[in-house]
Amino acid sequence: MRCFSGSATFSTQFQKRDATANSPNSTSFTKPQKFSKDEITSIFGKRMDHAEGNRLLQLIQEQRLAGTIDVDVPAPPRQKQKALAWLRRTYPVDEEQAIVDRLEREEQAALRPQEQQSDSVYGDPVIDQIKRRNVARQAREDAEKAKAEAESQLELPVSATKALAEREERRSMNRAWVERYKRKAEEAGLNSVPQLSFFRRVGPATITAVGVIFCCVMFALSYLPPPRAARQFPNISMAAATVGALIGINCTVWLAWRLPPLWVFMNRVFILVPAYPYALSMVANLFSHQHLSHLAANMAVLWFVGTKLHEDIGRGPFLALYIGCGVAASQFLLVYTVMRKNWRLGSLGCSGAVSALLAAWLYINKEKGVRIWPFPPAATEGIQPLFVLALLVALDLIRLRRRSPLIKYMPGTDTKIDHISHLAGFGSGIVAAQFLRPEPRGKQQHKTGR
Repeated sequence: MRCFSGSATFSTQFQKRDATANSPNSTSFTKPQKFSKDEITSIFGKRMDHAEGNRLLQLIQEQRLAGTIDVDVPAPPRQKQKALAWLRRTYPVDEEQAIVDRLEREEQAALRPQEQQSDSVYGDPVIDQIKRRNVARQAREDAEKAKAEAESQLELPVSATKALAEREERRSMNRAWVERYKRKAEEAGLNSVPQLSFFRRVGPATITAVGVIFCCVMFALSYLPPPRAARQFPNISMAAATVGALIGINCTVWLAWRLPPLWVFMNRVFILVPAYPYALSMVANLFSHQHLSHLAANMAVLWFVGTKLHEDIGRGPFLALYIGCGVAASQFLLVYTVMRKNWRLGSLGCSGAVSALLAAWLYINKEKGVRIWPFPPAATEGIQPLFVLALLVALDLIRLRRRSPLIKYMPGTDTKIDHISHLAGFGSGIVAAQFLRPEPRGKQQHKTGR
């Protein structure tokens, strides 16, 4: 690491040079001074060492007085800029005149031997007078050029300073913009839990859940797959198209959480809050994720399990199972949390619906062996689906059995795992699987026109 010199020779030379400086304001800082730690911190910031800060101030002040401000200083440019700006405000010095004086002294020292040899009785030759005037003019021009170069090295260019100022202004405006919508979202919520009876709090959501489940059952019974010619993307399987559309909706809602103007609406509709539940949030929260890790985990299971289940039961029953069982899991969580008066909870995500899909797929394939991706078939063909389902249910029950918190944090985020919704999803998926009948492959291909 390059350091400044702190020897006694520097102080002595500084006093000698300072005493001979012809600057009009040089007497304000003519002797080396030792500034306090608080003063150094106010000039450079907390990261500057006390001794190094004093040495840098002394060195730059010596350059200002001696007219050598154009000479580079072994220090970070930002620290040199701070030191020079503070010295110019606190100890004003005519730096341009100091540079001119230095160049004149150097020029006189260079010409002095020739002047001693020229001892003419006829006086000073005209050619020498012209030469001295030209040398003085060139010295002034060199001084102005050196000062301009020094300022360009020690200070940021005007364009860079303007760009930095504009960037900081944009950042402050963005922060203020976000904080404004954050306050609106907080003010839109309730500061206290409404004093409602159990039935008034749960009743509207229950009626909505029953209505949605009934519509899902009717949709599953009456849905007819479109012919191949009527499909928007006939070359994509119906399973991939259906599951891909669900993933697209979930990703769109995840992106909506990144827009501060939507926060009031998102907090009201896309989160299930037991303290003040909204009927629409019983369905909307099934497509809502705030964190990418939460979204990625659910979408991965939805794709790998959902496409297989879709091929087994068809589009109508699959969509009815996703929405109906997801709403049933949300309803169970709402009743459970209201009974326990856990008002601080807010639930969102399609974990309940995905758990129902997983349970239904394992249950209707209970007579077959299951393949667990990415393991090869030989390693998983002997695993019974009901054993896998029982293991998944047991993992959620163990946490409750050990009196661990109902809600667990996901690693690396503040997103929490809702085990109650998982268990409710498993249960509703098993119940729904009792009424599902896998479609024969030939019949399904005939329906889809493939």
